[in-house]
Amino acid sequence: MYRIRALQFIVLVAVLMGGILPIQRIYAATDCITSNEICIDSSLATFWQHQGGVAIFGLPLAPSTASDIDGVTIITQQFERARLEYHATNPAPYTILLGRIGAESINDVDIQTLVAVDPPHSTTAANKCKQFDSTPFQACGDFLEFWSNHGIQQDANTSFRDSESIALFGIPLSPPYQQLLNGETYVVQVFERARMEYHPNNPVAYRIQLGLLGSEKVVQIVQPAPITPTVTILDHHTLEFFRSHMPYTGYWEHSSDGIYVAVGGFKYLTEFFGAPAPDGHRYVALSVTIANTRAPHEATVYIDRTYFKLTDIDGNPPVSALSNSTDLKTEFLAQTIAPGGRIGGQLIFLIANKYGVPAQLTVTVTNMDPYLSQNSQTVELRVWPLGAVLVPIRK
Repeated sequence: MYRIRALQFIVLVAVLMGGILPIQRIYAATDCITSNEICIDSSLATFWQHQGGVAIFGLPLAPSTASDIDGVTIITQQFERARLEYHATNPAPYTILLGRIGAESINDVDIQTLVAVDPPHSTTAANKCKQFDSTPFQACGDFLEFWSNHGIQQDANTSFRDSESIALFGIPLSPPYQQLLNGETYVVQVFERARMEYHPNNPVAYRIQLGLLGSEKVVQIVQPAPITPTVTILDHHTLEFFRSHMPYTGYWEHSSDGIYVAVGGFKYLTEFFGAPAPDGHRYVALSVTIANTRAPHEATVYIDRTYFKLTDIDGNPPVSALSNSTDLKTEFLAQTIAPGGRIGGQLIFLIANKYGVPAQLTVTVTNMDPYLSQNSQTVELRVWPLGAVLVPIRK
């Protein structure tokens, strides 16, 4: 009923689940002498590489630090998902330990106030629970399966003993519960050294992800620098014209790391498939095309409707595409884009001002590489679109 014309040659680059850092190269310790990148400490590098790498620990967020505790020097380094600690005087295999970053993340949370929900159960085999002696909380379903299938390898046996899984994750400190992360609600469970998250729109093998507790901790400590626009934003008078209607012609684009994004075909709606916009809100419809312009040997990317965030010019928090966008002609439903490939489709957002105007569209893609690294980019909509007429068109 509200069909939106798809744009030609429009595309998109990815943003994270969540507030995830852009791709960066990890240098070996010996390379760091002449590099300004964040380096993995030489005492931790082999452990990081062989015990899970980016998928388990994430990228380093800061250089390592050394502290003296009771005459013993301990080297510590913060990563996106974990904190690694090198204890030189510990016997093997306990020289490197993981900090209790999960426990620290809920220090100020009253666990009794959390509303427990059912853990995810993707398979019949996952309908199991495990009780631990020192906690009232169980690990069940997909969370238990992930817990049991990962750990700190301490011997030649490739399967993981409970002690090895505890060395990596610790014991559960909360029940499964729902938590809002980057504008989306997920079922999560906190363990001593990690937070497990269930992402239902991911491919089955990647639905359990470890939360970016290290990144969240750094964000709490470090005041982010103000973002300086790299493009000239349109004047207020012109943006006010956009409240009546975005330009009929033209599109906005952005390209980064081999992913090209274009956005256009905007339309404001008072109702969507028979559902009126709530008081003080309005629907915004748009068309998006995403192209993977990478070389054939480079990474395929994964994209889903939930990876899109729209910000308006009134400063309201970013909003995600509505779930009933699945009723539209769209391909943004758990799709992969191989190098040279392209997909396009339509999305609907509900923004908080009935005269609201989109300001930026941020998109996240997951690289289907061994690390499931993510990229983000933002299409600036407060500039004049390509191919548009020179004067905004009034209603």
